[in-house]
Amino acid sequence: MKILMQNIGMTLFTIKKVEDLGVDASNLLINMDWQHLIMNGENLAEYAELLASEGKLGHQHGNDGWGTFDDDNVVGTNFFMQTLELAQTLQDVGYGSNGELLGFDLYPYTEDQIAAVRRAILQWEFVWDLAKRIDRDELREAKNRADALAGQKAVYRAFGLDEDYEAEIVRRRKEAKAAKSEG
Repeated sequence: MKILMQNIGMTLFTIKKVEDLGVDASNLLINMDWQHLIMNGENLAEYAELLASEGKLGHQHGNDGWGTFDDDNVVGTNFFMQTLELAQTLQDVGYGSNGELLGFDLYPYTEDQIAAVRRAILQWEFVWDLAKRIDRDELREAKNRADALAGQKAVYRAFGLDEDYEAEIVRRRKEAKAAKSEG
């Protein structure tokens, strides 16, 4: 449960110290174990972007958990939105374009192991595809304006909460209100 380099800052510091000793660390990349980062209260997307900017983004050790123990749950089980944000960031930094692969760290002690791996793959692919559907320009504009509601709107549109769905909800609410006042 304890890792020698317990957070990204300490890990980058250690690499810098190795380089200060004259060791070439240009090929040294950092493995992001998602559940360990979640346990530390660290933001997955933020650290992926930081590591990519430093040329240190390595293997992705995909999993999820409750945040207090290394549960090794299926990706997207508990921290879905943070996983979605990570998928978007990995896409934006080009993760996978040089052959990088995502691995799963699962411990399905109460589930069928094959079914758990299958579910992990399906859920990650689903999250990855959802992230592709987020309008980056709209999201960037919302961030620049510090407009959280516009940012949420851009993200939720990828889920299908678009203008047509909004209109359907308004219609249903009006019908329910009319039925209530008649009854």
